[in-house]
Amino acid sequence: MLDDLRFALRQLVKNPSVTIVAIFALALGIGANTAIFSVVNAVLLRPLPYPDADKLIVLRERSNAFERGSVGYMNWLDWHAAQKSLTELALVRRESVNFSLGAGVGSPERLRGVRASSGFLTVLGLKPKIGRDLSGADDTAGAPNVALISESLWRHHFAGSPSVLGRRVLIDGLAREIIGVFPAELQFGRNPDVLLPLSEIANVPWMRNRDNHQGFWALGRLKPGVTISQAMTDLNAIAIDLEKKYPQTNTGRRVTMRPLFETTVGDYRASLNLLLAAVLCVLLIACANVANLQLARALARGREIAVRAALGASRWVIARQLLVESTLLAVIGAAAGVLLTVWCMDAILALTPSKLPRFHEARIDFHVLAFTTFAGLLAGVLVGVWPAWRISNNESISLALHEAGGRSASDGPRSHRMRSGLVITQVALAIVLLAGAGLTLKSFWHAQNAPLGFDPQGVVNFEISLPDAKYKTNEQKDAFWTQLLQRIQNLPGVDAAAISANSPFDDNEWDSGFHVTGTPPIPPGQKPPVEISAVSPDYFRVMGMPILRGRGFGPEDLPGEKGHSRSIIIDESFAQKYFARKDPIGQHIDDNESTDEHAPPMTIIGVVPRTRNEAPGEFNTESLHMVEEYLLASQAPQTQNQLHVRTKLRDIGPLVAAVKREVRALDPDQPIGQITTMDQAIALSLATRRLTMVLLAAFAVLALVLASVGLYGVMALTVTQRTRELGIRMALGAERTNIFKLVLGQGMTLMGIGIAIGLIGAVAAGRALMSLLYNVGAIDAAAVITAVSALVAVALIACCVPARRATRVDPIVALRAE
Repeated sequence: MLDDLRFALRQLVKNPSVTIVAIFALALGIGANTAIFSVVNAVLLRPLPYPDADKLIVLRERSNAFERGSVGYMNWLDWHAAQKSLTELALVRRESVNFSLGAGVGSPERLRGVRASSGFLTVLGLKPKIGRDLSGADDTAGAPNVALISESLWRHHFAGSPSVLGRRVLIDGLAREIIGVFPAELQFGRNPDVLLPLSEIANVPWMRNRDNHQGFWALGRLKPGVTISQAMTDLNAIAIDLEKKYPQTNTGRRVTMRPLFETTVGDYRASLNLLLAAVLCVLLIACANVANLQLARALARGREIAVRAALGASRWVIARQLLVESTLLAVIGAAAGVLLTVWCMDAILALTPSKLPRFHEARIDFHVLAFTTFAGLLAGVLVGVWPAWRISNNESISLALHEAGGRSASDGPRSHRMRSGLVITQVALAIVLLAGAGLTLKSFWHAQNAPLGFDPQGVVNFEISLPDAKYKTNEQKDAFWTQLLQRIQNLPGVDAAAISANSPFDDNEWDSGFHVTGTPPIPPGQKPPVEISAVSPDYFRVMGMPILRGRGFGPEDLPGEKGHSRSIIIDESFAQKYFARKDPIGQHIDDNESTDEHAPPMTIIGVVPRTRNEAPGEFNTESLHMVEEYLLASQAPQTQNQLHVRTKLRDIGPLVAAVKREVRALDPDQPIGQITTMDQAIALSLATRRLTMVLLAAFAVLALVLASVGLYGVMALTVTQRTRELGIRMALGAERTNIFKLVLGQGMTLMGIGIAIGLIGAVAAGRALMSLLYNVGAIDAAAVITAVSALVAVALIACCVPARRATRVDPIVALRAE
C-alpha cells in the first residue's frame, strides 16, 4: 500500500495542472459542505447545554384565538399544584431591564433579563456558580427584593469577586440584593444578564386575572419514563377542570407542549436542511468533474497500464492503484477544504444576525473534522470507483495492449457514455440549484417589497422603559412621556415625534379580545382577537400613515378634557371584517383591557391602513391575521414604549446624542435601550430569509461554474480523441463551420438533456421549498427561464472554445500523427 501511495503521489506531481484543478474543485465542494455542516452541527445536532436536555419541554396555552399563547399566572399555579408528569414546572418570561450599580453611580444600562419562578434553574439542571438559587419564598408577594446576575456581568462589573453576594444594585428602579451568580450555560433570551423573581408582581391585579396573560410561558422537565403525549394528557385534564371552574376565562383553553430544543431552533431546521442539500449537490458536481478528469488521465496512461498487465499485474492491483490516487486527491482536497471552511464560516457568521439562536456557536470541532474526513473519503470513492473499474477491466486492458505502440489512447463507447452521463448529472444538479436560488431570490424580493402600511424612511426608534418602582402611577408615566415628546419635538432636524407600545417590528405583542357593542353576546372563549397599540396623537404622522376615514386623535380625546371619551382608531382590516355593511365611525366596542367594570365602551373615531408588525412569511403568522386597534397613550400609559422620531437628517448621530441628553435631563437614571432606524428593524426581520437566499445563490453560482468546467473538460477531451476523425472529415471536404457545429452540437445536446432532467428535479425542489417561500409558487417561469438562460450562456462559452480548436485541426498533421 505504501508503494501505491508513493506512486500515486508521483503521478499527481507529474500532472500538476490537472491535479490543481481537481484539488480546487474538491476543496470547493468539501469546504462548502464543512462550513454548512458546522452551522448545522451547532444549531441542530449539538444538544442544549443542560443535563438530559431532551426531557425539557415548553408549555403554552392554546385557545380559539392562538395556537401557542402565553400562560396565565393563576393557571400556572393550578398546573403546578396538580400535575403529576413533571419533576418541576417553572414560569418564565424574557424581559429587558434598567441596571445600574446604584443611584448616581456609573451610567445606567439596558440589559437582557429573565423573570421566573423558583425552580427555574432546577428545571434546567443548573446551579448558581456562587450564592443561592431563587427559593419558594421569593415567589411570594412582599418578599425581599433579590436578583441573580450572569457570570459575564459578575466578571465585567465585579471582577469575579465573591464579595458581590449581598451587594445591592438598582434594577428597574428597585434596590435589589445580589444573592447568586448563574452559570454561562443559561441561554434564555440570548444570554440574559439578570434573573428576577416573581415576588413584586405576584399580587398585582393583572397577574391574578386568569384572562390577562403577560407573556409568560412554562418550562417543565419530564419525569423518567413519561412521554410528552402522557404529560399533555395529564395537563389537559387539569385544563378541562379549570374550564369547568372558570368558564368565563378558561373556556376552550388547553395546554400545548413542545420540546425546548424545537422551541429554540425548530423554526430554522428547514432552512438549514435546504442549505445542506444544496452543498451536497455542489459536492456531487465537483466529484463528477474530478471523476471525468481521473478517467481522462487513466486513459492517457494506456501504455503504462498495458505494460503492467503484461507483467502480471491483476485487475485488482491496477484498480487499487487508481483508487489510491483518487483517495489521495480527495484527502488533499479535504485538507484544502478545511482551510476554505474557515473563510466561509467567517462570511456566513458575518451575514447571520445575532438574534438567531446558536448560529454563532458554529466552530470547527471534532464532529466537524470527522464529517470532513468522511466527506473526503466519500469523495475519493465517488471520484475513483468508475475510472478504476473501467480502466482495469479486461476489455480496456486488451485495448491498451493493442494500442500500446501508438501515441494516443482512446476509449470505447461505454466510457464515452459514462463521461457524458456525468456531465448531464452536473448540468441537471446545477439547474436544480439555480432554479431554487431563483425562487428564494424572488421570494425575498416579494417579502422586502411587501406593503407595510406605513413609510419607514427617516424614522428612528428609541426603546425606553420606565421602572414601575419609580413611576408608580399613570399620572407619573404620562407626565414623563408628555415632557419627553415636547423636548424632542423642539430638537433641530426633528420633523415629528411620537411614542407607541407595540409598534411594527419591535418583537412585542399586545393582544386582547373584543366585542362590538350592539351585536349578540359572544360565548366565553369565543371573543375574536385584536392587536392593540397605545400611541401618542402624532404617531400616524410620524409613521406616514394617512387617516383613511374619520379623524386622528385630538385634544378632545385627552383624559380630563371636557367631553372626553374612550376613543380608538382601527385599521382597515378591522373595518372590512366587522363593519363591512356600515360606517365604523361612531361605533362602539368593549375590550378586555379596562380594569374599570363601569368604563364606557370605546368609540371608533378613525380608520388607518393595515400595517405589518413582522416580516412577511416569518414563522409567527398568527398576528398577521389579526385586526388592530389603536388606543391613545395617555388613556393607557405604559412603562415601556418606543420613541419614534421622523427626521430628514442623513447622519442621525447628532440626533441620537441629543435624544440621550433630553432623556438624562428628565431622569438621570433612565437608560435608552436599542436604537435603530425603522429601515434597519425591517432589514433585521428579513435577515434569516436574506441569509438563506445569499448562501443558496452562492452555491448555485458555484455549481454553475463547476458544471461548465466539467462540460468544457469533456468537450476538450472529445476533440483530442477525435482529432483523426475530424482530420478525415476535413480532408474529405468538410467545412470548418460544419466541424464547429458538429462539436458545438454535441456539447449542447448534453446540456439539453441535463436541463430537461434538471427541470424535473427543480419542480420537486420547488415543492420542497414551499414552506420557505413567500408569494412565490413551486413552479415559477421567471426563475426557470433565468436558470436555463444562465446555464445556456455559460455552456455556450464552455463548448465554443473546444469547438473552435477543432476547426483549427490540420488534416495532414492529424493523419500523420495517427
